[in-house]
Amino acid sequence: MKMGLLAFLTLMNVLNFADRFLIQAFAVDMSADLHLTNVEYTLLTGFVFTTFYTLVGLLMGALADRVHRPRLMAGGILLWSALTAATGAAASFVQLGLIRMAIGVGEASLTPAALGLLGEAFSRRRRAFAAGCYYLGAPLGIGAAFMVAGSLGARIGWRPCFYVLGALGVLCVPWMLLLREPRSGHMGGAAATRRPLRHAMAEVRGALARSGALRLAVVGGVLVIFAQGALVLDQLWLVQERGFAKQQAQNLAGLMFLAGGVAGAILGGLGGDWLQARRPDGRLLFLAAIYLLGVPAAFMYRVADPASAAFYPCMFIGSLMVTVGYGPIFACVQDLAPEQVKSTMTAFLILCMTLFGTSAGNLAVGALADAFRAAAVAAPITRAACIVMAPWLLAIPCFLLAARRLRRESVEQQVFGAAAGHAPLLPVRT
Repeated sequence: MKMGLLAFLTLMNVLNFADRFLIQAFAVDMSADLHLTNVEYTLLTGFVFTTFYTLVGLLMGALADRVHRPRLMAGGILLWSALTAATGAAASFVQLGLIRMAIGVGEASLTPAALGLLGEAFSRRRRAFAAGCYYLGAPLGIGAAFMVAGSLGARIGWRPCFYVLGALGVLCVPWMLLLREPRSGHMGGAAATRRPLRHAMAEVRGALARSGALRLAVVGGVLVIFAQGALVLDQLWLVQERGFAKQQAQNLAGLMFLAGGVAGAILGGLGGDWLQARRPDGRLLFLAAIYLLGVPAAFMYRVADPASAAFYPCMFIGSLMVTVGYGPIFACVQDLAPEQVKSTMTAFLILCMTLFGTSAGNLAVGALADAFRAAAVAAPITRAACIVMAPWLLAIPCFLLAARRLRRESVEQQVFGAAAGHAPLLPVRT
């Protein structure tokens, strides 16, 4: 039963990311047809979308701790799918911007509620696996978006592809309504539904104030996602600065997201859980180690010649690095957040990662690329991407410090629990 739930929610996340990233897959076509600058294009993929996605997401997270989650997700899928279809009719930057804002409202309903359901269905020791599998939706959805653009889009154009993908999402809504809400295990039970929504931010502030490890895990996640903002111009980069044909670039990006992204999500889930079973700070140490080993390759493929032997292996590792952290990061937050605010804290993490990570990273790489191009700097997108990727390295000490704080907090919980006659929240291994 729980594996079926995981498979279905992962499928919905595939649809979520495919809808979200189809605009990036058609970067060349849409920029040309709608006369978009790099800044306008990155605003559509960044702040225009994520401002509503993140702010409404916090409300959706609080609702997910209080209401029937399958119905909440079904309403969101219906909204974002209808608006994905409407994207195909957009004729200007302003029209597309308004549609992207509203799509963000719909998509914000999925992940907080889905991870809340999975957090109850799977035990603590399997949470990184569950979150990692759920976030297979990222590489599968992104890869599917690029493959659709490179194959179907080449035949029928970019606008009909949005119509098709939107219609597919609408057909999934009845299946979501068939899911059952495990009321006996719902976060906080009946008492949760009585907690006023206005208390949501106070609950988040309280959880962050009590755990330095939680604060550092959130900061580390933001730094990682900010660095990944450099990917937003990859289609333009492959065509303009690496000499690929448009369709070749779309298919290459799709294959790399599928292969590397899936490998990263599985490695992150299994590896994080494996080390967590041996140490109370295992997932955080796993994050620090995997980024230390893998991020240099993500830089190497930015400067490597496509004809060199290093380009494709390093591009694969860079794609793997995009998804390897999702499972461990979200599992850490699920472990460290109080039971009654897990979905709200998940939504807060998504808010921080998208508003200060994705949006800021996208805008930074777009602005730097335009500035370098105006200054006649060679390979402006390459230079901009390398600068924006630098915070990826700063995430490593964040996760190491979070692991150190978690060990200290685990000992304090053990001491407090022994004095009060309770077990610690996290096991301490010696």
